Parts: sequence; C-alpha cells; structure tokens
Amino acid sequence: MKRLRSVFSPAAALFAALGIITAITAGLSDTPGRAMLWILTGPVRNSLVLGDFLASASRLTLAGTAAALAFRAGFFNLGGEGQALAGGLAAAATAILLPNPSKFMAVSLAAAVAVAAGALIGGFSGFLKARRNIDEMISTFLVSAAVLPIEAVLLGGPMKDADSYLIAAPPLPDAYGLKAWLPPSRLGSAAIWAVLIAAAAYLFFTYSRIGYEWRLCGKSKQFARYGGLRTGVIATASLAASGGLFGLAGAAALMDGGQAVQGFTGGLGWNGLAVALIAASRPEFVPLAALAYAWLYAGTQAAMTHSGFSYSLSGVVQAVVFLLVTARFGFGLIREKRRKKAGCARQTDVTL
Repeated sequence: MKRLRSVFSPAAALFAALGIITAITAGLSDTPGRAMLWILTGPVRNSLVLGDFLASASRLTLAGTAAALAFRAGFFNLGGEGQALAGGLAAAATAILLPNPSKFMAVSLAAAVAVAAGALIGGFSGFLKARRNIDEMISTFLVSAAVLPIEAVLLGGPMKDADSYLIAAPPLPDAYGLKAWLPPSRLGSAAIWAVLIAAAAYLFFTYSRIGYEWRLCGKSKQFARYGGLRTGVIATASLAASGGLFGLAGAAALMDGGQAVQGFTGGLGWNGLAVALIAASRPEFVPLAALAYAWLYAGTQAAMTHSGFSYSLSGVVQAVVFLLVTARFGFGLIREKRRKKAGCARQTDVTL
C-alpha cells in the first residue's frame, strides 16, 4: 500500500498540473481546443520533435537522479545548475585542449572531467556541511550562482570561438559528439547513460549497505548518528555524487548540442529538482517523471508555436509543477510532524 501511495501521489500532482494548464489554456487562448491538442500530441508529431523530446527526457533523467541522490540521503542540492554548467565547461575545455583523440577516448574523457567538476563543487558544499554545519541549501546555491559569471567570462574570453559573434566556445570536434539516433534531432546515446544510471541508483539504494546508510540518514540524521553512522561523510559523499551527475547531465547537453553557448544547460539544475520531487526522490520513478515533465514542456512549446499562445506558457508549466510537488512535499512534512507529536504525547501518557 505504501508503494502504491508513492506512485499515486506524484501522478496526482501531474494530473493536477495538467488540469490547471487546461484551465489556463481555456481562459487565455483564442483557440483552446487547438492549443490543448498541441499540448497533448505536439511531442510526437514528427521524428524531429520526438527525438528532441526524448533527448530532453534523457537529460532530465540524469539531472533528476542527481537531485534524488542528495534528497534520499537527507540533503538538498540547490546548486545543480552551476554544477551542470561546470561539467559542460570542463568537457568543452577538454575538447579544446585535446581536439583529436579517438571516439572512445574523447567521450570517456569528456564524461570523466564533467563528473569530476560537478563532484568537486557539490563535495565542497558537503565538506562545509560536515565540518562547519553550514546549511547545504545556502552553500550549494551560492556556489552555483558563482559559476554563472565564470561561464560568461570563459565563453566570452579564453574559450570564445573567434569565428562566432555568439558568447560561445568553438563547435566540438566530431569525436566528442554522441551518436545521433534520430537526426537532425538531438537524441543520442546519452539516453543509455540516463537509463543505466537511474537503474544503478535504484540498485544502490535498495541492495547496498552504503545505500541503506544513506537512506537511514535521510530518514533521521539524529538516529543515524546514534547508530554510529558518520553523517558528515554521508553529506560530503552524497552531495559530491549529486554534483557529479549534474556535471554529467551538463556534458550530455553539450555533447548532444555540439557547442557550448551561454546558457547551454537550459535550466537543467532547477528542472532536475522538479523531476526528483515529482518522483518522490525515488530513482526508479525518475525516468517516468522526466518523460512526463518533458512531455508537458515540449507540448506547451508546440502550443506556443502552432496555436498563437503566449510564450510565457512554458514558464507557467514549470511554476505549476513546482508549486504542486513542493506543496505535496510540504504537506508530507506537516503530517510527519503531527505523527511525531502524537507519538510523544502517547509516550508521555504512558510515563505518567
């Protein structure tokens, strides 16, 4: 029953989001029927949009799994956007320094340096949490915010493409591009990364001793410390792992797109948080949540293009989903506090 509730609650939030979007569309669009048709069917109208939709879902799966790793351990990584940017920039720098390696070497190097860059940033916040008890939500957010101007400086200076008027690095050499499955869409082999990593995260939390310790820390840090677990080590390791996966998601966005243009991650950090919240921080549900979120986003983009709807609709979708999933999370915390209070009251009665 508990597992059924964990599936039903995110699904209910998504259906509620779709209902609100439908109401907004009916109230603001001159052709609400046409707009809703494009929202529901836009992502599968042709191979180009289908490929881009699946590519977006694969990157969101990586980002959602990254956020879920920290959530399950009881920590909040709000720096995913900066970590994804750092990972992509590290991959782009690798391509500039080593432009002619073999295909396998190029992809492996780019992925490795992207994971290392993201893990370094996330692990730093975990270290601050472990040694100084600095709130990881504040530190991850502030460090992420510091990466944004660094991106502008690098892409507008040392890494800038001299032949482009954009704030961008040179196009990646062919060796660094991921194999395209539905050209000219951006769908590539990053989809395999996403599925394998989500499955590995599920197996890690379900069957490994370290995964059990992380889940225990996520349930109650005080109890975990009482049981002898080193919660500081878990904070550093989980935030480093989360940052590393965000970095890999940033590299996937770059290697699918072919060029590091300013803002190439496209909000992966915040969208990954939304996906993880929809999936109730369970890695096995992250791919489904990513598909649903990417469908809503791609559908609203199609509605904006083909039905004359306002270009703010995609932002409305993101805001509605965030509102519903965080409200669900907040109500869960309230219920948990009430249960704890009721348990303390019963214990007091027994003692008296």
